[in-house]
Amino acid sequence: MINNTYSFIAIASILFVSTVPATAQSVAEITVTTVEGETVRGDLVELAVDGVHLDRGSELSVLPLEALSQIRFDHEPQRTLPMQVQLSSGSVLRISGLTLTDQSVTIAVSRQSPLVVPFKQLRWVRFRPGNSATDPVWLGWLEESRRGDRLVVRRDEKTLDSIDGTVIGIGRESVQFEMRGNRIDAPLAKLEGVLLSSPTDMQTASALRLTDTSGSVWAAESVQIIPGGSSVRVTLPGSLEHEIPLNQVVEIQFAGGILSLADAEVSESVFGDGEPASPVLSELDKWFAPQASDGVIHINAPGKITLRIPDGYQKLVVAARRAQDVSQFTAIGLEVLLDGQVKWTGTLQDRNSLGLELPLADARQLTLRAVAPPRPDGSSDAAAAELGGRVEWFSGRLLK
Repeated sequence: MINNTYSFIAIASILFVSTVPATAQSVAEITVTTVEGETVRGDLVELAVDGVHLDRGSELSVLPLEALSQIRFDHEPQRTLPMQVQLSSGSVLRISGLTLTDQSVTIAVSRQSPLVVPFKQLRWVRFRPGNSATDPVWLGWLEESRRGDRLVVRRDEKTLDSIDGTVIGIGRESVQFEMRGNRIDAPLAKLEGVLLSSPTDMQTASALRLTDTSGSVWAAESVQIIPGGSSVRVTLPGSLEHEIPLNQVVEIQFAGGILSLADAEVSESVFGDGEPASPVLSELDKWFAPQASDGVIHINAPGKITLRIPDGYQKLVVAARRAQDVSQFTAIGLEVLLDGQVKWTGTLQDRNSLGLELPLADARQLTLRAVAPPRPDGSSDAAAAELGGRVEWFSGRLLK
């Protein structure tokens, strides 16, 4: 229970909640979670640079932003649109359409006013919803670095193909694409999406993420309530501003909500099909055991690594590929387990990456495993795993 004066420990300093008489008009009921895990509920009066102004009945409390982890609003999510776009700063928006002309992109954000951004800030567009067959390929390509643009074609409900070239324009019916000097007008009805070469100058960590009722996630530098209390103004990297109706705000997540898998605590690292034979690993086991370097987790098949999931993290994002130094290979099976239960499987057939996004629920341990794919009779071929069986799990992160 919070008294009239409250203290929160954040980083190395103690931050205090000041209290003043409650005279301002509240605009929404919210639940605030602090970095220490405490929850405070009240009526939001103002969201400003000095903190969250919260009316709790007899007083107005000002909670410093540095002491906060999350703000939740009592607004129900609405039906999401299938089309999505991501900006290079990290925002993933649900949209009804977009047009690209003269190096600027006009994005029709779901249930909100249009957003105009420079073309260089567009990272990818997905025109249709994915499925269990197409998602791993699409998500794997998203995490790969690209020097040029890529047109992604859905051949059928299970197969994606890609064409590398340059995106010239995007309209209501087609994507204008140039490949080897030839211009292509690709109908949107036949496309999965487009992947743009992403500049590095915009790849900065945003201070917070705002989720709206349409499912859009805004990676913003700041959020403030516009005078009158009917909408909020989000400031995006690159000095872009956008207004969101307050009744569409579901959640605001503050900094500290991303943990790289390569930085997570390792519970177990094993080379081989089963558990280590003894607490003392052989020199060979140590040499081939999974390890992390330069933000990438390397696993020699068969092998696995188990990581501890800290409190508060809700989602896993990661991609896997065959190691670049492998010249000969056969298929390798991949598995992701939560608390020992298999939640995702995939097979690396070639050099294409596979990716996934997985809710963590209340899991405490995450296991990444590379194995020999099963034969039709249910057995596995260990020799196949050893042939080109070095796997790289990259761009792995846990999200709050």
